[in-house]
Amino acid sequence: METKTWIDRIGKMKKDVFVIANQVVSALGVSLEENMHCIESKQTGIKLSEDQSLSNETLYCGLIDKSRMESIFSSIFTEIEYTYFEKLMIYSTIQALKDTIIDAASDDTLFVISTTKGNIDLLDKNLASHYPADRIHLWSAAETISNYFGNSNSPLVVSNACVSGVVAINLAATYISNGKFKNIIVLGGDILSKFVVSGFQSFQSLSAGVCKPFDANRDGLSLGEAAGCMILSSQAYGSTIKVLGGSTHNDANHISGPSRTAEGFYYAAMAAIKASNINTTDIDYISAHGTATPYNDEMEAIGISRLGLQKTPIHSLKAYWGHTLGAAGIIESIALIESMKKGVLLPTLGYAEHGVSEPVNVSRDLEKYSTQYALKLASGFSGVNSSVVFQNMEEGK
Repeated sequence: METKTWIDRIGKMKKDVFVIANQVVSALGVSLEENMHCIESKQTGIKLSEDQSLSNETLYCGLIDKSRMESIFSSIFTEIEYTYFEKLMIYSTIQALKDTIIDAASDDTLFVISTTKGNIDLLDKNLASHYPADRIHLWSAAETISNYFGNSNSPLVVSNACVSGVVAINLAATYISNGKFKNIIVLGGDILSKFVVSGFQSFQSLSAGVCKPFDANRDGLSLGEAAGCMILSSQAYGSTIKVLGGSTHNDANHISGPSRTAEGFYYAAMAAIKASNINTTDIDYISAHGTATPYNDEMEAIGISRLGLQKTPIHSLKAYWGHTLGAAGIIESIALIESMKKGVLLPTLGYAEHGVSEPVNVSRDLEKYSTQYALKLASGFSGVNSSVVFQNMEEGK
């Protein structure tokens, strides 16, 4: 009897899963169009903040324009019933739904929420006094969001460090592929607070300026906040983008440091490619995690080299909106998908001098480029790594 390796046991998608709508709110703007315009024109949303509610020290971070958002919220929400985090998530969903005909309240529709901290600002007792005590919990915030749309299904919460967004996409795609739901609204979001900032400051992992992914002079990451919505469906509704396959692996290397040999990274990427029923050589484009910390970027470069994809174009978008934690995998996948549809490579802001040991092909400028298969990568604390493959059906016909 032939013995199968773990990679041979990877399951394939049983049914097609399509990406039918996307929306992003970040430091770059309040719509997908505004965000993509800034990325394509190499404009960062990361600025020096002197907000004492976030940090006693000044720091560079990507903050959503709160006054602009509150103005928008005033026409949607009439009471203090929803927190700032919940309103961001609801707003991004409302905007994404405008591009579809699906019913968000249907029993065939599920909400999957990716976040690491949710209503973290409710640690402020004065603010928390306006809401029920359980709203600090992720499950309560998720129920509040799905209940806004009249959805009676219990929402799923994915909170798995910085890979949460990619894991949420893979989970949603699996549910649709297995026939559990026809549509899934995948939301990713996190806001900044002193609690979040102080944690990264304790690691001494924050950049003194705008972060520089894969650059020789990179000195740490820039934090950001965002909300993104990706709607997946079993029907195409005119979409040309499919979720082909994904995987998550944990090498348990260290509570915060990545494997020096990219073990979990490599296995997650290989399994995602296997699940997509393609070869590594079929990958045209890679969206890296690219936090701009010395260890992460080096690990990713080693992992990409182990995959044999050194010549494949890669980008990191962290220098535009910062590391947005639970939103990162969602909004970075959305930007990748938009680049696939537009037929372009997105520029890696901050990358000037190659700063990793492997000769990976980091994109510097906006260029025309055709992509059929793209790989999104994510890595997080505890050694967890997640990957997902998208296909543009317009290419390769």
